[in-house]
Amino acid sequence: MEKLLIMAYMGTGKTELEKQYENVVDFDFQDYKYIYDASIRHLPLELRKGSTDLRTENSFYPQNFLKDAVLLLNEGKIVVSPFIDHVFHAYDSFRIQDKVENLRVLLVAPRRDNFLEYVERFKSRGNSDAFILRREKEFSSLIDLFEQAEGYEKVVMKPGQYLNEAIEEYGISLVRKIK
Repeated sequence: MEKLLIMAYMGTGKTELEKQYENVVDFDFQDYKYIYDASIRHLPLELRKGSTDLRTENSFYPQNFLKDAVLLLNEGKIVVSPFIDHVFHAYDSFRIQDKVENLRVLLVAPRRDNFLEYVERFKSRGNSDAFILRREKEFSSLIDLFEQAEGYEKVVMKPGQYLNEAIEEYGISLVRKIK
């Protein structure tokens, strides 16, 4: 059975993919990498993301994250993680393709000239200004990483496009959840 790991840029629609399609897990690193202060632990993830002063690093990251990713993939789940430098390097250095049989790894990123569309997406989902500023600072180097990564299938998002449309156009079919 073929297994699928998708690393997609923030704001592409990973959470919506999980909501709309069977067997998809929006597998974010945040709760693996950070231990959040009790004062914000109850907040939705998108609101916690910019709270760098209210979190500490988890010493078990990335091993805790990678272990659970392998379990999900081996259960037949489609794992969708953020395409961000440290997540990409964690999967890459762990050599996840050696740990999971029949694994396809797909990288998904926007066009280099389309960052402002993602700023609007971040704002509409409630991300903080601090979160947006971090994304802006790293965007160019992340696109460089995407372009230089070897041994991965790659999809470039078109303006206005969301993840479900991009991967379908690429030829990956997903099963919609029955409402």
